[in-house]
Amino acid sequence: MKIKSGLKKSKKLFTYLVGLGLLLMAAGAVLGGFMKDDSLGSRIIGFGAGFGSAIVAVAAVNLILLRRNPDARREQEINEKDERHINIRERSAYNTFFVTTFSLFAAAFVFMCLDYWVSCFITIGLLFIHCISYFVFLHHNSKRL
Repeated sequence: MKIKSGLKKSKKLFTYLVGLGLLLMAAGAVLGGFMKDDSLGSRIIGFGAGFGSAIVAVAAVNLILLRRNPDARREQEINEKDERHINIRERSAYNTFFVTTFSLFAAAFVFMCLDYWVSCFITIGLLFIHCISYFVFLHHNSKRL
């Protein structure tokens, strides 16, 4: 698997993310004035504005770090291509898959015991999507490699 990265690409990505976050924040501020306080739409807009501010914060911090310490970025690029680090990431992803699968199963069981059937079916649907996506990506990556 080739990992495409670079200092210029990272700066461009984080700049786009700052713009996207500012756009979400502005949309939340403008549309928030038109909504009632108790409506679902105002909650969604509030979530979008909060998510936008989080994107701005994370991207701005990363831009500042890229400007302050370019040597650390070069070291990070070397670590991204190192076989040991790739193996660690693959094992971590594999273990995370099983933790998430069992967590979704436990949540579905708890919802079933509490008679929250809608939440139970949503969790079972997410569990199904999670497992199917695993097999799809497994098949896709086995053909690529």
